[in-house]
Amino acid sequence: MAVRATVSRFPIDTDAREGSGLLWGVTVTPFASIDENGHSPAYGSGGDVLPRCENCWAYFNTYCELEQWAWSCSLCGTLNGLSSAAIERYSLPESCAEMRSSFVDLELPLDESSEEAAMQARPVYVAAVDLSSSEEFLELTKSALLAALEALAPGSLFGLATFSHKLGLYDVQGPIPVVKNVFIPPDAEGTLPVGLDDVMPLLQFLAPVDTCKDNIASALETLRPTTSWERTTAAGQSLDGVLIGGRGFGVAMEALCNYLGSEYGNTFALARIFAFMSGPPDYGAGQLDTRRYGEQYASKGEDADRALLPEQTPFYKDLVSVWTYLQ
Repeated sequence: MAVRATVSRFPIDTDAREGSGLLWGVTVTPFASIDENGHSPAYGSGGDVLPRCENCWAYFNTYCELEQWAWSCSLCGTLNGLSSAAIERYSLPESCAEMRSSFVDLELPLDESSEEAAMQARPVYVAAVDLSSSEEFLELTKSALLAALEALAPGSLFGLATFSHKLGLYDVQGPIPVVKNVFIPPDAEGTLPVGLDDVMPLLQFLAPVDTCKDNIASALETLRPTTSWERTTAAGQSLDGVLIGGRGFGVAMEALCNYLGSEYGNTFALARIFAFMSGPPDYGAGQLDTRRYGEQYASKGEDADRALLPEQTPFYKDLVSVWTYLQ
């Protein structure tokens, strides 16, 4: 800040100023690169601990009278006490910018709570795509997501995940999209062997749409269905001709919900997960009994379209309850 007076000599008191008949004032230039004498600011740290006057809230500066345990405000004359940290700080005056110059630039520490609030205020969209599907299904999904990317608001964060007998996380913030996979346990009570935040840091997974839109589009083009061999190997079994073990939707959703809360301890306030499924979950926790539908029910006179409507497991109801509580 630069301060320039309208006269070269200051009046000694109010009577002298009024008796002179001259207009007196100062011009203040905030954030000036040099002061009125052409000097650059003295740089330092600890701007958050700079003492302030208890009466007028002026900052401590070189014009204040400093005593061993207190200081007097240069503006209002109030005597203010010094904290033990301030006493230690000013025991070596040459190490403090505010003691060396009247023109200082002090750094403030990063406010982590403000950073957290800013991140939580950003809309977050996660697309979870079913790879236990057909080429036609994936082509429709890609087209839908590419159109959705164009409609996202500036500042949005986007994450691309895939699920089948494994859960994949895409890093699209580098020059080439990279996917990291975690295999989903086949048993209905199992969870992922590792947390997704250990597989990939959350802020590496959530990419700014503004700068990574082209990379996200490139990642979408790499999506391919899992082969029948992969599904059979993962399932390890087949009941009544129905393939079991291709679509670990329940574990994937549970892991992603936990993942979105891993960075700051609570879920992003504006986070949304969009799941693109080509069939019922039939693998891992949250799987449904897919034998309850299909051609085998036609001979029993049951409607295959309604066979999965009755609730089979409380898994998803419990997951929604936890998700709502975190938000």
